[in-house]
Amino acid sequence: MSWKHALKEQLRASLPDLTAPGPGTAAVLVLIGRRPGQGEEEILLTKRTELVETHKGQISFPGGFWEAGDEDSLQTALRECEEEIGLIKQDIEVLGALPLVHTRGAVPIFPWVARTNFPAELLVSEGEVEQVLYLPLAQLLQEGLQPVTVEAKDYKVQSIGIRVSNELVWGATARVLQHLHEHLRKGRGL
Repeated sequence: MSWKHALKEQLRASLPDLTAPGPGTAAVLVLIGRRPGQGEEEILLTKRTELVETHKGQISFPGGFWEAGDEDSLQTALRECEEEIGLIKQDIEVLGALPLVHTRGAVPIFPWVARTNFPAELLVSEGEVEQVLYLPLAQLLQEGLQPVTVEAKDYKVQSIGIRVSNELVWGATARVLQHLHEHLRKGRGL
């Protein structure tokens, strides 16, 4: 059984309905795919610019806040993905949802997992995305996430994390990756 089929079955079998968004909620898209010329599956992450309202310079998934007109959290995630990196829903196969996570500020995030073939070049929103990063699926499975301490000028946080291209992924993004890691390992019988 392929990782994609196994993950889809895991997500379908174990998760509650995560489609009830509203003001103050957010949704992200955990995109897994291959880049042209790359032989391995990777997870797309973005480094946020210093221009965004929250989580400046942090690593995240494409996503954002629910807006009036979004039918559900999946539509929020797909809309934000198109706005941030230019991938449209017709090029994305949604596999399912991971458990809800919350930011330090208690914002609920609905994480959706999807499969795509990454284009050679993404249409990145320069105001929102400083850099696109790719986490090899094999690295996530082999390393998992480890305890980390994150220090900034106004806070110190204990979290879990993983390094991608010399950037630390931590916080809510790391918790989403932890849920993905657990589902992938279950699907492979690990």
